[in-house]
Amino acid sequence: MKMNATELQNGLAGFYGTGQYHRLSPFGGLSATDGVAFLVENAECFWLMDEIGIAQKHFKIRANPKLQEMQVWKLTVKDKTAVLACEDGDDHVVMTKRIPYTDFPLPEITIWIEGNVMLLPQEH
Repeated sequence: MKMNATELQNGLAGFYGTGQYHRLSPFGGLSATDGVAFLVENAECFWLMDEIGIAQKHFKIRANPKLQEMQVWKLTVKDKTAVLACEDGDDHVVMTKRIPYTDFPLPEITIWIEGNVMLLPQEH
């Protein structure tokens, strides 16, 4: 069952590090920490993992040497639409995608990719 924003934020606050790694999308060859798995399962946003995974190849994110080490993905939601942006870790936006509809419960979320692992910033 999908959590509301308060429940989700409270749950996400408890993640620091990870006990195991999860495959949440068949795209992009990325693994995810426990915190990202919690987010995906409780916000019901497997589509977000697919978008990030697909971008690794189709938007040639991995072709940029700087993005092979670090990526910062930000989903910003307003009025049931969203923008998904990828930054290089130095606040340079390298890709954006408009999401025409989402019921994602938070106004925004940031997911880092270090190497091939998706993590919440506090799990670093």
